[in-house]
Amino acid sequence: MHALRFLLDIVLPAACSYCRSSLSGSAVPFFCPQCWSELAPLQGPVCPDCGKPFSSAASLVLSPGHRCRSCRELPPHFDQALAAGYFEGPLREAVHVFKYRPLRALGVPLGAWMAAQVRLVHPLDRVMPVPLHRTRLRTRGFNQALLLAAAVGRRFSLELDYDNLVRIRATRPQVELNGPERTQNVRGAFELRRPDAVAGMRLLLVDDVFTTGATLNECSRVLKEAGAASVIAFTLARAPE
Repeated sequence: MHALRFLLDIVLPAACSYCRSSLSGSAVPFFCPQCWSELAPLQGPVCPDCGKPFSSAASLVLSPGHRCRSCRELPPHFDQALAAGYFEGPLREAVHVFKYRPLRALGVPLGAWMAAQVRLVHPLDRVMPVPLHRTRLRTRGFNQALLLAAAVGRRFSLELDYDNLVRIRATRPQVELNGPERTQNVRGAFELRRPDAVAGMRLLLVDDVFTTGATLNECSRVLKEAGAASVIAFTLARAPE
């Protein structure tokens, strides 16, 4: 009986993954309506290049060009980074359930919430997901960035380019590494199957979480070197560095 209850909780959970309250009436798998309503949008002043949150509006006055120190010293390859929410509370739990349980069904509601938090002001041609290496894709069963990119593409009527940018080298999980190690870890890990297809394109590059931005920056470098006109990095969540 205990084994049966365990299996039922995996397939049809009775309690919210975050607060453990009843899931009765919830339209989102594993999350109650209250917790889902408390996903925290990213608000307040941010660096216009990398999207790093500033501690207060006064920081904008003290920051030349309103850019953070990191972007002034070493400008990123992407033109701008946007994040829908803070990597905390119910959103952090949702990302973990989505990626590591893993729960493909969260892709649509998370992607819809993500797209609803921003207003894209730059013209764009295509949306691309950050790819997984085939070994990790085989283990997880899906690419979470692709599911998010598909939802974002539907919202903004963008063509989805999902198989051009590929990860050619298996890398250590970025969560195990510090900032400099993350940059080195993904260096040379990506390539384009059809480089000519991105020449002159204005691209929206989608991933789940922005921490140091190393993965998005390396992907953007590859895209820019192939002639992409612009790359906007867009993530579901922004984590503290």
